[in-house]
Amino acid sequence: MKTLLLALRAGLAGIGLALAAPATAQTVPNGNFSTWATRNGVETPTGWLTTDDLLGGFFSTGAVAKTTTANSAPYAAQLQTVSLPGGASFPGLLILGSTLRTSAGLPGGVPFTARPRNLQFYYQLQGSQALSDSAAMVVLLTRRLNGTTTVVAGGAYDFRALASSYTLATVPLQYSSGLAPDSVFMVFYSGQARTVTAGSVLRIDDISFTGTATATRDAALAAQLSIAPNPSPDGRYRLSSPDAALLAAPLSVFDATGRLVRRETPAPRPGAPERALDLSELPAGIYSVRLDTPYGLLTRKLVR
Repeated sequence: MKTLLLALRAGLAGIGLALAAPATAQTVPNGNFSTWATRNGVETPTGWLTTDDLLGGFFSTGAVAKTTTANSAPYAAQLQTVSLPGGASFPGLLILGSTLRTSAGLPGGVPFTARPRNLQFYYQLQGSQALSDSAAMVVLLTRRLNGTTTVVAGGAYDFRALASSYTLATVPLQYSSGLAPDSVFMVFYSGQARTVTAGSVLRIDDISFTGTATATRDAALAAQLSIAPNPSPDGRYRLSSPDAALLAAPLSVFDATGRLVRRETPAPRPGAPERALDLSELPAGIYSVRLDTPYGLLTRKLVR
């Protein structure tokens, strides 16, 4: 279970921040858990998968259940770390999307095309061992382009405090592309520690997206970077800056469709005034380069 969460967090690495317009609500399918249906003899929230689905539906764990202890009537989803015969313990998992991986190693989602600023939800977290179990959640917005699924935006939340009453959590979404997504995936865990302990209870209700994200640039930061030649007839560029930390930042290159085509984490010489970027093997066209600097996200258009 922890491996899946770590993999999802890795998919968020290098994603930069976005700003937003005034908040507006956007729908998460059955985000208030008002609708439940029986599957494999167990009530499950409509449109969501649970721990039992990950275990093949061969038996009921009771790790995810309908509860009337809700933030808003009538129901909420209750995730509980449970102990099964034989001594194995399983956390409650609640998944919007698919457990099958895409060609890029990312989980599949359900249709979603908005660019929200935040994910919000209400939760209760109870149990003396709940914090050591490390309850958490991950959300990804993805888009399939040219047969490959890429991350448009993502966010994660670690539950670091117990909550006996429903508490609002806000997860800022970090964007790596100006494109609209076509899918959303999210997963909630009652525990993702190496060894989980039966008894942790996480209740989730009223999940929604808010705001509309827009691209942004920091003019002062952008002025610190020069790229030449641009256009480049052979696809070779020189990045220069008086700030060596900026040049040492992780670098990503995207094509005109938003697909990631290059990622570099260099180790330039200390104080090096320039950094080479070689895109000569890529076809002619318009690209964007992104530097995830210590001061924020910096993007530039490249003409090849």
